[in-house]
Amino acid sequence: MENIVTEKSKQLGIILSGSFAGFMVLLDGNIVNVSLPYIAKYFNIGTSYVVQITLVYLLILSGVMIIVGKLADRTGLKKIFIWGFVIFTISSLLCGLSPYFSILILARAIQAVGGAMLFSTAVALIPKFIPAEKRGWGFGILSPINSLGLLVGAPLGGLITDFLNWHWIFLVNVPIGIIAIIVAKKVIPDDTILKDDQRNKPRFDYLGSILSFLGLTLLVFFLNQGRKIGWTSPIVIGGLGTAILLLVLFYLREKKAPDPVLELTIFKNKNFSLGILASFLGFGLMTGSSVLMPFYLTYILHISVAQSGFILMTFALIFSILSPVTGRLSDHISKTRLTSAGMVLAIISCLFFLFFLPRMHLVVVVSFLAMMGLSYAFFITPNNNLVMSLAPSGKQSISSSIFKLSTNLGQLCGVLVMETMFTLCLPGQVHSTASQLQKATNETLLSGFQYSYMGGCALVSLALLVSLFIKDTSAPGVVAEEPHFL
Repeated sequence: MENIVTEKSKQLGIILSGSFAGFMVLLDGNIVNVSLPYIAKYFNIGTSYVVQITLVYLLILSGVMIIVGKLADRTGLKKIFIWGFVIFTISSLLCGLSPYFSILILARAIQAVGGAMLFSTAVALIPKFIPAEKRGWGFGILSPINSLGLLVGAPLGGLITDFLNWHWIFLVNVPIGIIAIIVAKKVIPDDTILKDDQRNKPRFDYLGSILSFLGLTLLVFFLNQGRKIGWTSPIVIGGLGTAILLLVLFYLREKKAPDPVLELTIFKNKNFSLGILASFLGFGLMTGSSVLMPFYLTYILHISVAQSGFILMTFALIFSILSPVTGRLSDHISKTRLTSAGMVLAIISCLFFLFFLPRMHLVVVVSFLAMMGLSYAFFITPNNNLVMSLAPSGKQSISSSIFKLSTNLGQLCGVLVMETMFTLCLPGQVHSTASQLQKATNETLLSGFQYSYMGGCALVSLALLVSLFIKDTSAPGVVAEEPHFL
Protein backbone atom coordinates (compact mmCIF):
# COMPACT_ATOMS: atom_id res chain seq x y z
CA MET A 1 0.00 0.00 0.00
CA GLU A 2 1.29 3.48 -0.97
CA ASN A 3 1.72 6.00 1.85
CA ILE A 4 1.66 9.32 0.00
CA VAL A 5 2.62 12.21 2.32
CA THR A 6 0.71 15.46 1.87
CA GLU A 7 2.30 17.61 4.60
CA LYS A 8 5.06 19.71 3.01
CA SER A 9 7.39 19.72 6.03
CA LYS A 10 7.33 15.90 6.14
CA GLN A 11 7.82 15.73 2.37
CA LEU A 12 10.93 17.88 2.74
CA GLY A 13 12.13 15.71 5.64
CA ILE A 14 11.79 12.55 3.52
CA ILE A 15 13.61 14.15 0.57
CA LEU A 16 16.44 15.43 2.77
CA SER A 17 16.78 12.02 4.47
CA GLY A 18 17.20 10.33 1.09
CA SER A 19 19.49 13.11 -0.15
CA PHE A 20 21.74 12.85 2.88
CA ALA A 21 21.92 9.05 2.62
CA GLY A 22 23.07 9.25 -1.01
CA PHE A 23 25.54 12.00 -0.08
CA MET A 24 27.11 9.88 2.69
CA VAL A 25 27.44 6.78 0.50
CA LEU A 26 29.12 8.67 -2.35
CA LEU A 27 31.23 10.74 0.04
CA ASP A 28 32.67 7.66 1.76
CA GLY A 29 33.48 6.15 -1.61
CA ASN A 30 35.83 9.09 -2.29
CA ILE A 31 36.83 10.72 0.99
CA VAL A 32 39.29 7.97 1.86
CA ASN A 33 41.36 8.19 -1.36
CA VAL A 34 43.40 11.22 -0.35
CA SER A 35 44.28 9.55 2.98
CA LEU A 36 45.53 6.25 1.54
CA PRO A 37 49.24 7.20 1.87
CA TYR A 38 48.72 8.01 5.58
CA ILE A 39 46.83 4.75 6.17
CA ALA A 40 49.59 2.80 4.36
CA LYS A 41 52.20 4.42 6.61
CA TYR A 42 50.13 3.78 9.76
CA PHE A 43 49.79 0.03 9.04
CA ASN A 44 53.23 -0.21 7.35
CA ILE A 45 51.83 -1.67 4.12
CA GLY A 46 52.37 -1.03 0.39
CA THR A 47 50.12 0.76 -2.07
CA SER A 48 48.94 -2.51 -3.63
CA TYR A 49 47.38 -3.42 -0.27
CA VAL A 50 46.02 -0.06 0.84
CA VAL A 51 43.99 0.46 -2.37
CA GLN A 52 41.87 -2.49 -1.24
CA ILE A 53 40.10 -0.03 1.07
CA THR A 54 38.62 1.72 -1.97
CA LEU A 55 38.17 -1.39 -4.11
CA VAL A 56 36.32 -3.51 -1.52
CA TYR A 57 33.82 -0.68 -0.98
CA LEU A 58 33.10 -0.43 -4.73
CA LEU A 59 32.82 -4.21 -5.15
CA ILE A 60 30.46 -4.88 -2.25
CA LEU A 61 28.35 -1.81 -3.02
CA SER A 62 27.80 -2.98 -6.61
CA GLY A 63 27.31 -6.64 -5.76
CA VAL A 64 24.76 -6.20 -2.95
CA MET A 65 22.57 -3.42 -4.36
CA ILE A 66 20.02 -5.56 -6.22
CA ILE A 67 19.71 -7.96 -3.28
CA VAL A 68 18.93 -5.27 -0.69
CA GLY A 69 16.54 -3.59 -3.14
CA LYS A 70 14.57 -6.81 -3.31
CA LEU A 71 14.60 -7.12 0.49
CA ALA A 72 13.19 -3.59 0.79
CA ASP A 73 10.27 -4.49 -1.49
CA ARG A 74 9.63 -7.66 0.52
CA THR A 75 9.89 -6.26 4.05
CA GLY A 76 9.39 -2.49 3.78
CA LEU A 77 11.46 0.39 2.49
CA LYS A 78 11.73 2.29 5.79
CA LYS A 79 13.04 -0.77 7.61
CA ILE A 80 15.89 -1.37 5.14
CA PHE A 81 16.68 2.36 4.93
CA ILE A 82 17.07 2.77 8.69
CA TRP A 83 18.97 -0.49 9.09
CA GLY A 84 21.26 0.78 6.32
CA PHE A 85 22.07 3.82 8.44
CA VAL A 86 22.59 1.62 11.54
CA ILE A 87 25.01 -0.72 9.73
CA PHE A 88 26.78 2.19 8.02
CA THR A 89 27.24 4.03 11.34
CA ILE A 90 28.47 1.03 13.36
CA SER A 91 30.86 -0.08 10.60
CA SER A 92 32.21 3.50 10.34
CA LEU A 93 33.04 3.31 14.06
CA LEU A 94 34.80 -0.03 13.48
CA CYS A 95 36.75 1.45 10.54
CA GLY A 96 37.94 4.37 12.63
CA LEU A 97 38.98 2.20 15.58
CA SER A 98 40.50 -0.70 13.60
CA PRO A 99 43.81 -1.82 15.18
CA TYR A 100 44.73 -4.04 12.22
CA PHE A 101 44.45 -3.57 8.47
CA SER A 102 42.49 -6.82 8.06
CA ILE A 103 39.83 -5.54 10.48
CA LEU A 104 39.68 -2.24 8.57
CA ILE A 105 39.02 -4.12 5.31
CA LEU A 106 36.29 -6.23 6.96
CA ALA A 107 34.68 -3.14 8.49
CA ARG A 108 34.88 -1.36 5.13
CA ALA A 109 33.07 -4.29 3.47
CA ILE A 110 30.31 -4.10 6.11
CA GLN A 111 30.12 -0.33 5.56
CA ALA A 112 29.52 -1.00 1.85
CA VAL A 113 26.59 -3.29 2.73
CA GLY A 114 25.04 -0.47 4.75
CA GLY A 115 25.82 1.90 1.89
CA ALA A 116 24.05 -0.38 -0.59
CA MET A 117 20.99 -0.50 1.67
CA LEU A 118 20.92 3.32 1.75
CA PHE A 119 21.72 3.82 -1.93
CA SER A 120 19.09 1.38 -3.19
CA THR A 121 16.33 2.92 -1.05
CA ALA A 122 17.21 6.64 -1.01
CA VAL A 123 15.94 7.31 -4.54
CA ALA A 124 12.92 5.04 -3.98
CA LEU A 125 11.71 7.24 -1.09
CA ILE A 126 10.51 9.93 -3.50
CA PRO A 127 8.18 7.88 -5.76
CA LYS A 128 7.06 5.87 -2.72
CA PHE A 129 5.96 8.77 -0.50
CA ILE A 130 5.94 12.01 -2.54
CA PRO A 131 2.92 12.93 -4.77
CA ALA A 132 3.57 12.51 -8.50
CA GLU A 133 3.21 16.22 -9.21
CA LYS A 134 6.03 17.05 -6.74
CA ARG A 135 8.57 14.35 -7.56
CA GLY A 136 10.58 16.57 -9.89
CA TRP A 137 10.93 19.05 -7.04
CA GLY A 138 12.13 16.21 -4.81
CA PHE A 139 14.70 14.96 -7.30
CA GLY A 140 15.80 18.56 -7.87
CA ILE A 141 16.92 18.62 -4.23
CA LEU A 142 18.23 15.04 -4.08
CA SER A 143 20.41 15.05 -7.23
CA PRO A 144 22.74 17.97 -6.42
CA ILE A 145 23.15 16.92 -2.76
CA ASN A 146 24.06 13.38 -3.89
CA SER A 147 26.54 14.77 -6.41
CA LEU A 148 28.25 16.85 -3.72
CA GLY A 149 29.32 13.56 -2.12
CA LEU A 150 31.46 12.87 -5.20
CA LEU A 151 32.81 16.40 -5.47
CA VAL A 152 33.73 17.29 -1.89
CA GLY A 153 35.10 13.86 -0.92
CA ALA A 154 38.75 14.52 -1.78
CA PRO A 155 39.06 18.06 -0.36
CA LEU A 156 37.12 17.16 2.80
CA GLY A 157 39.24 14.05 3.31
CA GLY A 158 42.39 16.14 2.97
CA LEU A 159 41.18 18.70 5.53
CA ILE A 160 40.16 16.06 8.10
CA THR A 161 43.43 14.17 7.68
CA ASP A 162 45.54 17.34 7.96
CA PHE A 163 43.78 18.83 10.99
CA LEU A 164 42.95 15.55 12.81
CA ASN A 165 44.01 12.16 11.39
CA TRP A 166 42.72 9.48 9.00
CA HIS A 167 40.66 7.79 11.75
CA TRP A 168 38.28 10.76 11.79
CA ILE A 169 37.40 10.26 8.13
CA PHE A 170 35.30 7.35 9.40
CA LEU A 171 34.53 8.47 12.96
CA VAL A 172 32.84 11.67 11.79
CA ASN A 173 30.05 9.46 10.37
CA VAL A 174 29.07 8.23 13.83
CA PRO A 175 27.34 11.29 15.34
CA ILE A 176 25.95 12.27 11.91
CA GLY A 177 24.60 8.75 11.39
CA ILE A 178 22.86 8.74 14.79
CA ILE A 179 21.13 12.03 13.97
CA ALA A 180 20.14 10.69 10.54
CA ILE A 181 18.56 7.57 12.12
CA ILE A 182 16.50 9.67 14.55
CA VAL A 183 15.27 11.97 11.76
CA ALA A 184 14.46 9.07 9.41
CA LYS A 185 12.46 7.23 12.09
CA LYS A 186 10.42 10.38 12.66
CA VAL A 187 9.71 11.61 9.10
CA ILE A 188 9.46 8.44 6.98
CA PRO A 189 6.04 6.71 7.10
CA ASP A 190 5.88 3.09 8.21
CA ASP A 191 5.45 0.74 5.24
CA THR A 192 6.44 -2.51 6.96
CA ILE A 193 5.13 -5.64 5.25
CA LEU A 194 3.27 -7.73 7.83
CA LYS A 195 4.77 -11.10 8.73
CA ASP A 196 1.57 -12.88 7.70
CA ASP A 197 1.86 -11.34 4.24
CA GLN A 198 5.53 -12.34 4.08
CA ARG A 199 4.67 -15.95 4.90
CA ASN A 200 2.39 -16.12 1.88
CA LYS A 201 5.28 -15.20 -0.38
CA PRO A 202 7.64 -17.82 -1.87
CA ARG A 203 10.97 -18.37 -0.16
CA PHE A 204 13.64 -15.72 -0.74
CA ASP A 205 15.79 -16.47 -3.79
CA TYR A 206 19.12 -17.28 -2.14
CA LEU A 207 20.66 -18.93 -5.22
CA GLY A 208 19.80 -15.94 -7.38
CA SER A 209 21.30 -13.62 -4.75
CA ILE A 210 24.57 -15.56 -4.73
CA LEU A 211 24.81 -15.61 -8.54
CA SER A 212 23.98 -11.90 -8.71
CA PHE A 213 26.55 -10.95 -6.07
CA LEU A 214 29.36 -13.05 -7.55
CA GLY A 215 28.63 -12.01 -11.15
CA LEU A 216 28.43 -8.27 -10.49
CA THR A 217 31.38 -8.26 -8.08
CA LEU A 218 33.65 -10.11 -10.52
CA LEU A 219 32.49 -7.90 -13.39
CA VAL A 220 33.36 -4.66 -11.56
CA PHE A 221 36.63 -6.12 -10.22
CA PHE A 222 37.99 -7.27 -13.57
CA LEU A 223 36.83 -4.13 -15.38
CA ASN A 224 39.00 -2.25 -12.89
CA GLN A 225 41.88 -4.72 -13.30
CA GLY A 226 41.67 -4.49 -17.09
CA ARG A 227 42.55 -0.80 -16.88
CA LYS A 228 45.61 -1.58 -14.76
CA ILE A 229 47.13 -4.81 -16.13
CA GLY A 230 45.77 -4.84 -19.68
CA TRP A 231 42.71 -6.19 -21.45
CA THR A 232 44.67 -8.99 -23.14
CA SER A 233 45.82 -10.46 -19.83
CA PRO A 234 44.63 -14.10 -19.44
CA ILE A 235 43.57 -13.26 -15.87
CA VAL A 236 41.34 -10.39 -17.03
CA ILE A 237 39.88 -12.34 -19.95
CA GLY A 238 39.18 -15.36 -17.73
CA GLY A 239 37.73 -13.21 -14.96
CA LEU A 240 35.39 -11.30 -17.29
CA GLY A 241 34.35 -14.57 -18.93
CA THR A 242 33.51 -16.04 -15.51
CA ALA A 243 31.55 -12.92 -14.56
CA ILE A 244 29.50 -13.07 -17.77
CA LEU A 245 28.84 -16.79 -17.26
CA LEU A 246 27.59 -16.16 -13.71
CA LEU A 247 25.33 -13.34 -14.90
CA VAL A 248 23.90 -15.59 -17.64
CA LEU A 249 23.21 -18.27 -15.00
CA PHE A 250 21.62 -15.55 -12.85
CA TYR A 251 19.36 -14.57 -15.76
CA LEU A 252 18.31 -18.19 -16.33
CA ARG A 253 17.67 -18.67 -12.61
CA GLU A 254 15.51 -15.53 -12.41
CA LYS A 255 13.32 -16.76 -15.27
CA LYS A 256 12.34 -19.83 -13.21
CA ALA A 257 12.48 -18.62 -9.57
CA PRO A 258 9.06 -18.32 -7.82
CA ASP A 259 10.01 -14.96 -6.30
CA PRO A 260 13.18 -13.82 -8.12
CA VAL A 261 15.63 -11.26 -6.77
CA LEU A 262 15.39 -9.43 -10.08
CA GLU A 263 11.90 -9.64 -11.56
CA LEU A 264 12.62 -9.60 -15.27
CA THR A 265 9.05 -8.51 -15.99
CA ILE A 266 9.93 -4.93 -15.03
CA PHE A 267 12.02 -4.74 -18.20
CA LYS A 268 8.95 -5.54 -20.29
CA ASN A 269 8.07 -1.88 -20.01
CA LYS A 270 10.04 -0.59 -22.99
CA ASN A 271 10.14 2.97 -21.68
CA PHE A 272 11.60 1.90 -18.32
CA SER A 273 14.26 -0.26 -20.04
CA LEU A 274 15.24 2.55 -22.41
CA GLY A 275 15.42 4.95 -19.47
CA ILE A 276 17.89 2.62 -17.73
CA LEU A 277 19.95 2.37 -20.93
CA ALA A 278 19.98 6.15 -21.40
CA SER A 279 21.19 6.51 -17.80
CA PHE A 280 24.00 4.02 -18.41
CA LEU A 281 25.19 5.88 -21.51
CA GLY A 282 24.58 9.42 -20.31
CA PHE A 283 26.69 9.26 -17.14
CA GLY A 284 29.81 8.12 -19.03
CA LEU A 285 30.99 11.52 -20.28
CA MET A 286 30.52 13.21 -16.90
CA THR A 287 32.66 10.69 -14.99
CA GLY A 288 35.23 10.12 -17.73
CA SER A 289 35.78 13.86 -17.99
CA SER A 290 36.10 14.23 -14.20
CA VAL A 291 38.96 11.69 -14.28
CA LEU A 292 40.81 13.16 -17.30
CA MET A 293 40.29 16.91 -16.78
CA PRO A 294 42.72 17.15 -13.82
CA PHE A 295 45.43 15.75 -16.11
CA TYR A 296 44.65 18.41 -18.72
CA LEU A 297 44.86 21.13 -16.08
CA THR A 298 48.10 19.74 -14.64
CA TYR A 299 50.09 18.71 -17.73
CA ILE A 300 48.75 21.09 -20.38
CA LEU A 301 47.90 24.26 -18.43
CA HIS A 302 50.40 23.59 -15.58
CA ILE A 303 47.92 24.50 -12.86
CA SER A 304 48.47 23.33 -9.28
CA VAL A 305 46.34 20.61 -7.68
CA ALA A 306 44.79 23.07 -5.22
CA GLN A 307 43.80 25.49 -7.99
CA SER A 308 42.49 22.61 -10.14
CA GLY A 309 40.11 21.62 -7.35
CA PHE A 310 38.49 25.05 -7.35
CA ILE A 311 38.29 25.14 -11.16
CA LEU A 312 36.61 21.73 -11.27
CA MET A 313 33.98 22.99 -8.82
CA THR A 314 32.54 25.04 -11.73
CA PHE A 315 30.58 21.98 -12.85
CA ALA A 316 29.21 21.35 -9.35
CA LEU A 317 28.22 25.00 -8.86
CA ILE A 318 26.23 25.27 -12.10
CA PHE A 319 24.69 21.82 -11.64
CA SER A 320 23.62 22.52 -8.04
CA ILE A 321 22.05 25.88 -8.89
CA LEU A 322 20.09 24.65 -11.91
CA SER A 323 19.02 21.15 -10.80
CA PRO A 324 16.13 22.38 -8.59
CA VAL A 325 14.89 24.44 -11.56
CA THR A 326 14.97 21.52 -14.01
CA GLY A 327 13.43 19.31 -11.33
CA ARG A 328 10.46 21.66 -11.06
CA LEU A 329 10.21 21.80 -14.87
CA SER A 330 10.06 18.00 -15.05
CA ASP A 331 6.84 18.09 -12.99
CA HIS A 332 5.13 20.19 -15.66
CA ILE A 333 6.60 19.28 -19.06
CA SER A 334 7.83 16.12 -20.75
CA LYS A 335 10.84 14.67 -18.92
CA THR A 336 12.16 13.13 -22.14
CA ARG A 337 12.32 16.59 -23.74
CA LEU A 338 14.46 17.78 -20.86
CA THR A 339 16.78 14.75 -20.86
CA SER A 340 17.13 14.93 -24.65
CA ALA A 341 17.93 18.65 -24.39
CA GLY A 342 20.56 17.79 -21.77
CA MET A 343 22.27 15.32 -24.09
CA VAL A 344 22.13 17.78 -27.02
CA LEU A 345 23.86 20.35 -24.79
CA ALA A 346 26.42 17.71 -23.73
CA ILE A 347 27.24 17.00 -27.39
CA ILE A 348 27.62 20.74 -28.06
CA SER A 349 29.85 21.01 -24.97
CA CYS A 350 32.11 18.22 -26.26
CA LEU A 351 32.35 19.72 -29.75
CA PHE A 352 33.16 23.12 -28.24
CA PHE A 353 35.94 21.64 -26.10
CA LEU A 354 37.35 19.57 -28.98
CA PHE A 355 37.46 22.64 -31.23
CA PHE A 356 39.09 24.99 -28.71
CA LEU A 357 41.15 22.38 -26.82
CA PRO A 358 44.41 23.17 -28.73
CA ARG A 359 44.16 26.83 -27.64
CA MET A 360 45.26 25.67 -24.15
CA HIS A 361 43.44 28.45 -22.30
CA LEU A 362 41.79 28.33 -18.89
CA VAL A 363 38.72 30.22 -20.16
CA VAL A 364 38.02 27.28 -22.50
CA VAL A 365 38.08 24.82 -19.58
CA VAL A 366 35.84 26.93 -17.33
CA SER A 367 33.38 27.51 -20.20
CA PHE A 368 33.31 23.79 -20.94
CA LEU A 369 32.70 22.87 -17.29
CA ALA A 370 29.89 25.46 -17.06
CA MET A 371 28.27 24.03 -20.21
CA MET A 372 28.60 20.52 -18.76
CA GLY A 373 26.94 21.67 -15.53
CA LEU A 374 24.04 23.03 -17.57
CA SER A 375 23.86 19.84 -19.67
CA TYR A 376 23.69 17.48 -16.72
CA ALA A 377 21.26 19.69 -14.80
CA PHE A 378 18.89 19.09 -17.71
CA PHE A 379 19.69 15.38 -17.82
CA ILE A 380 20.23 13.92 -14.33
CA THR A 381 17.34 15.36 -12.30
CA PRO A 382 14.61 14.89 -14.99
CA ASN A 383 16.08 11.46 -15.77
CA ASN A 384 15.78 10.40 -12.11
CA ASN A 385 12.17 11.56 -12.16
CA LEU A 386 11.50 9.84 -15.50
CA VAL A 387 12.93 6.42 -14.63
CA MET A 388 11.34 6.24 -11.19
CA SER A 389 7.96 7.44 -12.53
CA LEU A 390 8.08 4.46 -14.91
CA ALA A 391 8.95 1.99 -12.11
CA PRO A 392 6.19 -0.54 -11.34
CA SER A 393 4.10 0.16 -8.24
CA GLY A 394 5.33 -1.82 -5.22
CA LYS A 395 8.75 -2.39 -6.83
CA GLN A 396 10.29 1.03 -6.27
CA SER A 397 13.26 -0.28 -4.27
CA ILE A 398 14.39 -2.94 -6.74
CA SER A 399 13.79 -0.47 -9.59
CA SER A 400 15.90 2.09 -7.73
CA SER A 401 18.63 -0.53 -7.22
CA ILE A 402 18.72 -1.34 -10.93
CA PHE A 403 18.74 2.35 -11.77
CA LYS A 404 21.62 3.19 -9.42
CA LEU A 405 23.55 0.10 -10.53
CA SER A 406 23.15 1.18 -14.17
CA THR A 407 24.48 4.67 -13.39
CA ASN A 408 27.42 3.19 -11.44
CA LEU A 409 28.31 0.83 -14.29
CA GLY A 410 27.78 3.68 -16.77
CA GLN A 411 30.26 5.84 -14.87
CA LEU A 412 32.76 2.98 -14.86
CA CYS A 413 32.16 2.46 -18.60
CA GLY A 414 32.75 6.16 -19.26
CA VAL A 415 36.08 6.08 -17.46
CA LEU A 416 37.10 2.91 -19.35
CA VAL A 417 36.13 4.33 -22.77
CA MET A 418 37.70 7.76 -22.33
CA GLU A 419 40.82 6.56 -20.51
CA THR A 420 41.39 3.77 -23.05
CA MET A 421 41.03 6.16 -26.00
CA PHE A 422 43.42 8.57 -24.28
CA THR A 423 46.14 5.95 -23.84
CA LEU A 424 45.67 4.10 -27.13
CA CYS A 425 46.66 7.06 -29.26
CA LEU A 426 49.78 7.79 -27.19
CA PRO A 427 53.17 6.31 -28.09
CA GLY A 428 53.98 3.01 -26.40
CA GLN A 429 56.45 4.60 -23.99
CA VAL A 430 53.97 7.27 -22.81
CA HIS A 431 51.10 5.51 -21.14
CA SER A 432 50.14 5.94 -17.55
CA THR A 433 52.77 7.03 -15.07
CA ALA A 434 53.05 10.65 -13.97
CA SER A 435 56.71 10.86 -14.96
CA GLN A 436 55.98 9.61 -18.49
CA LEU A 437 53.08 12.03 -18.95
CA GLN A 438 55.21 14.88 -17.67
CA LYS A 439 57.85 14.21 -20.33
CA ALA A 440 55.33 13.95 -23.19
CA THR A 441 54.94 16.86 -25.61
CA ASN A 442 51.80 18.99 -25.62
CA GLU A 443 51.00 17.77 -29.13
CA THR A 444 51.09 14.15 -27.96
CA LEU A 445 48.90 14.79 -24.92
CA LEU A 446 46.44 16.98 -26.84
CA SER A 447 45.97 14.16 -29.34
CA GLY A 448 45.09 11.83 -26.45
CA PHE A 449 42.59 14.29 -24.97
CA GLN A 450 40.95 14.86 -28.35
CA TYR A 451 40.39 11.15 -28.90
CA SER A 452 39.12 10.64 -25.35
CA TYR A 453 36.50 13.39 -25.67
CA MET A 454 35.45 11.99 -29.04
CA GLY A 455 34.68 8.80 -27.12
CA GLY A 456 32.73 10.77 -24.51
CA CYS A 457 30.82 12.55 -27.26
CA ALA A 458 29.90 9.19 -28.80
CA LEU A 459 28.46 8.01 -25.45
CA VAL A 460 26.18 11.02 -25.01
CA SER A 461 25.16 10.83 -28.68
CA LEU A 462 23.96 7.28 -28.07
CA ALA A 463 22.20 8.45 -24.89
CA LEU A 464 20.39 11.10 -26.95
CA LEU A 465 19.36 8.51 -29.54
CA VAL A 466 17.93 6.25 -26.84
CA SER A 467 16.17 9.16 -25.09
CA LEU A 468 14.32 10.08 -28.28
CA PHE A 469 12.54 6.70 -28.22
CA ILE A 470 11.32 7.02 -24.59
CA LYS A 471 7.69 7.98 -24.13
CA ASP A 472 7.03 9.82 -20.89
CA THR A 473 3.62 8.42 -19.97
CA SER A 474 3.50 10.56 -16.81
CA ALA A 475 3.79 13.85 -18.71
CA PRO A 476 0.76 16.16 -18.76
CA GLY A 477 -1.55 15.32 -21.64
CA VAL A 478 0.01 11.92 -22.31
CA VAL A 479 -2.32 8.96 -21.99
CA ALA A 480 -0.73 6.01 -20.22
CA GLU A 481 -0.47 2.88 -22.31
CA GLU A 482 -0.13 -0.75 -21.53
CA PRO A 483 3.57 -1.64 -21.14
CA HIS A 484 5.36 -2.54 -24.36
CA PHE A 485 6.89 -5.99 -24.32
CA LEU A 486 10.38 -6.68 -25.45
